[in-house]
Parts: sequence; C-alpha cells; structure tokens
Amino acid sequence: MEAKNREVKSNFEDMPVAIAGIALGFMSISTALLEFNVTWVRHIAVIFSILCIGFLLIKLILHPNKVMNEIKHPMAGSIYPTIFMTLMLVAVYLVEINPSIASSLWLGATILHFLTFIMFAVYMIKDFKMENMIPSWFIPTVGIGLAAVTSKPMNMPGISKVLFYYSLVAFIVLFPIMIYRLLSMEKLTGPKVPTLMIMVAPANICLAAYFAIADKPNAIFVSILAAVSYVSLLYGYTILPKLIKLPYSPGLAPLTFPLGISVVASQRYAKYLGKVGSPLESTVRAFLYVQVIIAILVIGYIVIKTIEFLYKKFNTNKSKNVNAM
Repeated sequence: MEAKNREVKSNFEDMPVAIAGIALGFMSISTALLEFNVTWVRHIAVIFSILCIGFLLIKLILHPNKVMNEIKHPMAGSIYPTIFMTLMLVAVYLVEINPSIASSLWLGATILHFLTFIMFAVYMIKDFKMENMIPSWFIPTVGIGLAAVTSKPMNMPGISKVLFYYSLVAFIVLFPIMIYRLLSMEKLTGPKVPTLMIMVAPANICLAAYFAIADKPNAIFVSILAAVSYVSLLYGYTILPKLIKLPYSPGLAPLTFPLGISVVASQRYAKYLGKVGSPLESTVRAFLYVQVIIAILVIGYIVIKTIEFLYKKFNTNKSKNVNAM
C-alpha cells in the first residue's frame, strides 16, 4: 500500500505545467471553430482541459513545495497562469449550462491569474536578470487580457475594460523590451526555444479583447493593432516549421495558443471590416482559412501526442507495478 502511494505521488510530482498550455490552445481553437458550426470539438476540448487541470491540482495537493519552487522559476513560473486562462474559456462553455457558475468561474480564474502574476513578478524582480526574460513572460502579464476576450457573456463590462487596458499597457511596455532582449542578448536554447512562438499572442489577445469591450472601435487603433498582429503571426509562421520538427514534449505547448488566439482575433477583425464595408474583408477572410487549417493541424498534432504522453506516463507506472508483484 505504501509503495502504491509513493507511485501515485511520483506520477504527479513531475506532471508538466505545460499541459495546461496545451489545453488552453485546444480550448481556443475549439471555440474559434464554433464560427464554422463545428461544435463537437469543444466538448472534447473541455474534457481534455478539465483532466489536465485536475492532474495539476492533484500535483498542488500532493507536492505544494514543488509547485511553489516552479512558480519561482523564470520559465515554469510564467506558464502557471495558463491554468486560469484555460478556465476562462471553460467558463464561456458553461454559460449555456449555468450562467452563475460560469461567471463565478470566470471571475475566480481572473483573480487567481492576477495573484499568480504577482507571486511570479515578486520572485523575478527580487533577482532580476534581463537574460531570464523569455517570451512566456507575456503569459502572466498580457495573458490576463483573455479575460476581456471572453468577457461578453459574463456581463461585467467595467472589469473587462480595466483588464483590456491593463493588458494593452503591459503589451506596449514589454513587447519592445522583449524584442531588444531577443536581438541583443544570448539566443534562447533548449526548452526555451519554442517560447518564441508566444511572440504571436500578445497583439492578437489585445485585438480580440478590444473588439469585445469597444462599442465603437477606433479605426486607426484597430488598423495599428491588426498590423502588429499579422506581422507577429507571419513571424510565427516563419519559425513554425523548425519548431514543429522538434521531438515531442509538453514543452511544445507554446505552439498552440498563439495560433488559436490569432484565429479568434482574425474572425473578429473580419466581422469588423464587414460592418464598416472595408474591401479588405475578403482578403482577411481568405487568409483566415489558412490560419484555421494551420492551427488545426499544429494544435491537433500536439494534443494527440499529449494524450499519448499522459497515457504512457500512467500506463508505464502501472506496468511496473504488475511486474513487481
């Protein structure tokens, strides 16, 4: 019995927090697919997300010190808020089932995201080194803007606007600093390399969030934000072939959400262009299909490999148990 308990604990001790990032990517593209009347994918995404978050919750219960030490780490700590970003998207799913539970989950996830960011920021400021900065730092900072992206069904316009402007300021301040760090200092190596894909996400989060909170979007502001979003996305596409060839690990999580949120942002941008009668609408919609196909292929591949990874993780330990009997 004691050996079995030790085995259960070890199963969860090294559970990578990156699985929450993969769940986030899966939830984002499944939500975007609703625009194409594809609803069944989101049901699977919700189940996958709840399982991943459940595994990480068990890890927190069994190994709280391990989790705290990871939050202090420049890379692992920056990924923890993806748990709460995923819950924001799950909350949107729950709106049709129980609006009060959905809004409570959304608000709770937003608060926990902010608290996790504060903890992470305190540790990073305490021993600040610019070379520790990596693109995943956009997750705790700009990532909370996803609350604004998902805010319409929650009917909390005041909070949503504050969150949008907060994430926008964080993006404006941090983006040029991150570009300087990436161009002027040592190159990212090892597991940090896939985080380069996260450079796609901040502008797209802000663009999608702006359409959610603005009654009358400012045309100039939208044009600037859309331009930055598409330039960052094209940069992501140039590095994607190299990144997707890396051996699978949950560390490929950064390849998922940026592609998903870019689809959501483009969908909202296309609708806006249609409303204002812009000739750009047809071009944006044509490119949107390319975005959707790439996002489905990449996110689908990583989700399938993650399911295999989790199955093997638990099945291997189970096999060891049988052999030991």
